[in-house]
Amino acid sequence: MKLLHKTTLYLLLAALPISLGGVFLLHAVIHRYIRHEIDELLASELIQVKEQLRQHPPPAAYLPGWDPNVQIRLTGSPQSAPSVYSDTTILLPGEKESQPIRMLRATYALGNRYYGITLQQSYLEFDEIARALSVGVIVCFLLVVLVLVGADILVTRRIWRPFYGIVDQLQHYRIDGPDEAQFPVSNVAEFTLLSQSLDEMSRRSRQQYIQQKQFTDNASHEMQTPLSVLSFELDLLQQSERLDEADLDRIQRSQQEIRRLSAMNQSLLLLAKIDNHQFAQNASVNIGELVTQILDNYTDFAAHRCITITRLIDKDTHRLLNQQLAEVLFSNLIKNAFRHGAANSSVFVEVSTSRFVISNEGDPLPFPEDQLFGRFVRNQALSQSTGLGLSLVKEIAEQYDMRVRYSYVSGMRRHMLLVDF
Repeated sequence: MKLLHKTTLYLLLAALPISLGGVFLLHAVIHRYIRHEIDELLASELIQVKEQLRQHPPPAAYLPGWDPNVQIRLTGSPQSAPSVYSDTTILLPGEKESQPIRMLRATYALGNRYYGITLQQSYLEFDEIARALSVGVIVCFLLVVLVLVGADILVTRRIWRPFYGIVDQLQHYRIDGPDEAQFPVSNVAEFTLLSQSLDEMSRRSRQQYIQQKQFTDNASHEMQTPLSVLSFELDLLQQSERLDEADLDRIQRSQQEIRRLSAMNQSLLLLAKIDNHQFAQNASVNIGELVTQILDNYTDFAAHRCITITRLIDKDTHRLLNQQLAEVLFSNLIKNAFRHGAANSSVFVEVSTSRFVISNEGDPLPFPEDQLFGRFVRNQALSQSTGLGLSLVKEIAEQYDMRVRYSYVSGMRRHMLLVDF
């Protein structure tokens, strides 16, 4: 949910209980004020009634009926109780339902007579006025809330426009791209500070990226060249006629270590490039054709070790990958299967639109399974192994949101590696 929508939702959620509470509070305040006014009106009428009785005392057999809301009666004994206000309901003449009224009861002593006076005033008209006032105020309040929400939406969109511009710039920014990031300038101090901070951070990151890229390129060249020269010199030395059998063995072991060191150097540099996201150019790679081509390269090796290859390949399987990384990924998995596969066994390869599967027969791993994709974890019995092949597979797969799984079926002595696309 966008920040604007969330802010508007919270504003409306806060306005709802406030408006409902305001309805009850406003109605209570108006009703209390009206009752106070009615009490003052009844008290004023009581004074007038007492004055009328004092100036024109009525005969005992006839009590005046000045007003239908005024009732006067003679009481048998003096009552010193104070005036009492009360709320009740009565059925007024011409009405079908009882109506709420405010009633005032008082006693007035005139000579040796005591009059009980009852005054009443209907709430009906006042309640209608109060209800109309409440509805009017609430409608005005809701209109004000809607106007404020609309104004908040417009103002918020305008204020947050630079922020969304910064986000859009970040989404399209590539550290290996040809252009540097240009974050929008705003008249809001916080967004200006954010743009300046991101601009400085992207500039430093780009500079570090270029330096790391230059380092890996230079390291690759500077380390491979001496190894190639050393290997060439050993080849020349191996052709010397003055060497005995022990010297030739030492030279062969040195050449094996040089080849292993060269392969390790290339793998480490490749891992560094993957970590630095230096393989940004992607294309649609036909995985079926790529796997078929790699398997064909191992045909002679498989025949030499009497390994049967079973293929179940969908040659129309495509995925968006970097071509070089795709070749490293599947080459390492296939090379791993043939290198560790037992002689006179079989290798099964499957390529479908959802996964790549390869399995080979062999002894269980000499180390825990959870260390299989770790760097420099290798079978010590294989001197040429660098322990980096499956680490490269894992790094490449994670970069393209693919999942690599391993399982071993002990009953069949088969290792299985799966790549879920």
